[in-house]
Amino acid sequence: MVDGRVVKLELYSLGLCAVPAEIGQLTSLTELHLHNNQLTSVPAEIGQLTSLEWLSLSRNQLTSVPAEIGQLASLKVLYLGGIKLTSVPAEIGQLTSLEELNLEHNALTSLPAEIGQLTSLKWLNLEHNQLTSVPAAIRELRAARCYVDLDRGVTVDE
Repeated sequence: MVDGRVVKLELYSLGLCAVPAEIGQLTSLTELHLHNNQLTSVPAEIGQLTSLEWLSLSRNQLTSVPAEIGQLASLKVLYLGGIKLTSVPAEIGQLTSLEELNLEHNALTSLPAEIGQLTSLKWLNLEHNQLTSVPAAIRELRAARCYVDLDRGVTVDE
């Protein structure tokens, strides 16, 4: 806590099945650790956490994340590994402060072209998905010194 405000919330490995919509009221939150639970959804109100810099939702039962995740303008680290994710919302491209994005061990078959708008990205992990190709924008990320982890055989679109 800083000045009576919650800035970091660690609720990992607790077997949680849901996150209440009231999470959006914690507007001073800079870190939210919800990994290794049983979450099946994340409320849209997560988009109200505009001070959030670190979000970990890895190792849950999620198949999607809300489009409102694109409203997290301060976000620098986003871990979505091992959550059965089948798609990434195009709004992810709005996270221009994002430096680390972990999407490993999911069921992704494609990525939105908007991923190329993540101009601050330094590390992108796409390993262990069902991707056969990735958007051409990945080339631009690599040129901007972003390290991209891909499985062998995944091609970059022209």
